[in-house]
Parts: sequence; structure tokens; C-alpha cells
Amino acid sequence: MTEHRKNRLLRQRFHDLEEVRLTFKNWFDIDLCAGMKESECSFAAKMFHRRHVYEHNSGEVDQRYLDNSRDTTVRLKQHIHETRQDTHSLLDSLVKMARNVHRAFHEMFPPAAGPIKAFENKKARMAR
Repeated sequence: MTEHRKNRLLRQRFHDLEEVRLTFKNWFDIDLCAGMKESECSFAAKMFHRRHVYEHNSGEVDQRYLDNSRDTTVRLKQHIHETRQDTHSLLDSLVKMARNVHRAFHEMFPPAAGPIKAFENKKARMAR
């Protein structure tokens, strides 16, 4: 891995889902949103941008959010909030993305059977 790519993965933020999605696709051929509807990915991306609003502005929309998210449902200085359904939808999407990364990672680097078998044997010994 080049120094630039290593630094990108280790030191930069992952707040812009669209950029992260492109990075994972171009560098590792991993589609974070595989099997997800585009509307679900867009919603997750918007929620990643909203994190900035909550963390830095106590829920008050700023110009950065409007520019980056392209969210037309809110206006500058508006206080936003999320519904329970929004939260559940985001968590469902995050689980799907994590599973996509996990599956693709194991396609690139298949698990070694030896350590898995040794661990299973150890668990069985401890259970007896």
C-alpha cells in the first residue's frame, strides 16, 4: 500500500460516505452499499453529514451541511432532529455496510482454518 493510501486510511476521517464508498471501491473493489437501494445509501450519506451538525452546531444547520449534503428539506439555522425510525434505518444501513466490508475482506484474505479449529477445540475443552 502506498504511503498516501495508508495515510488516508489511518489519519483521515470517514465522514463523507460518498468519498469513502469511492475509496473502498477503487482501492479494494469493495462496494460498501452492495445489495442496498440507492435511496438507503443516500439516506446514510445524509446522516453522516448530519453528524457534523449535531457534533459542532448543537443541531443547528450550517452552510457547510447544506453544501455537502445537498439536503433541500432544511434551511440555514434550522434546528434538526431525528425520529426513532431515522435512527433504526441508519443502524440497519450501517450493519449492512459492515457486513459488506467483512465479506469482501474475507474474500481477499480467507480465514486460516488452523487458528479457528484451535479456538473451537479450546472452547470445547473449557466447556468440559
